[in-house]
Amino acid sequence: MGNGRTPSLIISLFLIVSIIGVSAALIPQEKVRVIITVDRGFDEKIIPAAGGWIIAKGKIFPVVIAELPAKAIEHIKNAKGVAKVEYDVEVYVLGKPSKPPGKDKQKPQPPQEIPWGINRIKAPDIWSTSDGSSNGVIEVAVLDTGIDHDHPDLANNLAWGVSVLHGRISEKSKDYKDRNGHGTHVAGTIAALNNEIGVVGVAPGVELYAVKVLGDSGSGWVSDIILGIEQALLGPDGTLDSDGDGIIAGDPDDDAAEVISMSFGGPSDVQSLHDAIAEAYNYGVVLVAASGNDGASSPSYPAAYSEVIAVGATDSNDQVAGWSNRGVEVVAPGVDVLSTYPDDTYATLSGTSMATPHVSGVVALIQAAYYNTSDSVLPVGTFGDLNNTTVRGILHMTAEDLGTPEWDADYGYGMVRADLAVQTTTN
Repeated sequence: MGNGRTPSLIISLFLIVSIIGVSAALIPQEKVRVIITVDRGFDEKIIPAAGGWIIAKGKIFPVVIAELPAKAIEHIKNAKGVAKVEYDVEVYVLGKPSKPPGKDKQKPQPPQEIPWGINRIKAPDIWSTSDGSSNGVIEVAVLDTGIDHDHPDLANNLAWGVSVLHGRISEKSKDYKDRNGHGTHVAGTIAALNNEIGVVGVAPGVELYAVKVLGDSGSGWVSDIILGIEQALLGPDGTLDSDGDGIIAGDPDDDAAEVISMSFGGPSDVQSLHDAIAEAYNYGVVLVAASGNDGASSPSYPAAYSEVIAVGATDSNDQVAGWSNRGVEVVAPGVDVLSTYPDDTYATLSGTSMATPHVSGVVALIQAAYYNTSDSVLPVGTFGDLNNTTVRGILHMTAEDLGTPEWDADYGYGMVRADLAVQTTTN
């Protein structure tokens, strides 16, 4: 990001400096935001010495986020203990309103209806077996614009919230509050309560973590995504493995999220983000992400990474939306999706952002069902799995095939089916 000067203004400043004889060194240097991956021997004093400052440091991941003068980057790259330096880049939410949401609180709350997408994947058929409840073991971290923490259809399922915006970690509700609407909408599709008002989510018994990684405009930085993944692993107690047994996901003594839902994306492959995702994956966390709304032949990032389940969007006629990126792993309802919205309201949005939480909710149902019978969670699995020993394998083998037989670029393995997935898990 630049400093907002136009080329003509820069030229004018240069001329003024030349005329009055002031050294060009006195002109403030444009600074850029970078992600520095470090190893042993790194001395953080090199950042201020180079004219920059540290924004944040990773607790699990070996990263330092900093702002530096552009001319100092090559020097930092060659410094002792620096593995790589990458420019920070922006990502964006991947959903938009289908109908203008209301601005006023709806009082009284509307009677509960089951959104068409929840019915389409047949989630209600399996709630008597698994609704996501697991005595607080299975949590879904929603990395997004925050969550409306006191929404009557979400409050009882929101276990914790944190904001990592601009590298500042805050657990205050006012900081992770959703002032955009996107994160609250995603959260409702995953876990809106099964009560008498509003809507109901795929897994109405699962616990949610609100991890605010995107600003009120719906955009954010990859560096904050990395910090958000880290917070989802650390959980409310701030410790990765409190009992030291080496088990992270599904350990009742730890509070790491078992599922990370990411309804955002961007065009840039940033290795430090991939490293963070790979580490979460290796800890047994299932990562789900929106494929993108560009109508492209392949998913955006982070959905494009092999460790992540890339989700495409369909409409009520099971047609893949024209704007939904292809090359996905599975599809789910993503057009005209009704869900929760800030200020105790409800709204209808469309996007691969809206399809993603359907899949995140199904994963929560699978892991809760498995945990309740075995006191552990299933391994994540890989893109090619077609068996009942991994989460991804179960998703693939139970998906409703809507395209060409087996996998195809439009539908992936097909439409996720909550009922068949849980049945396969418990059998």
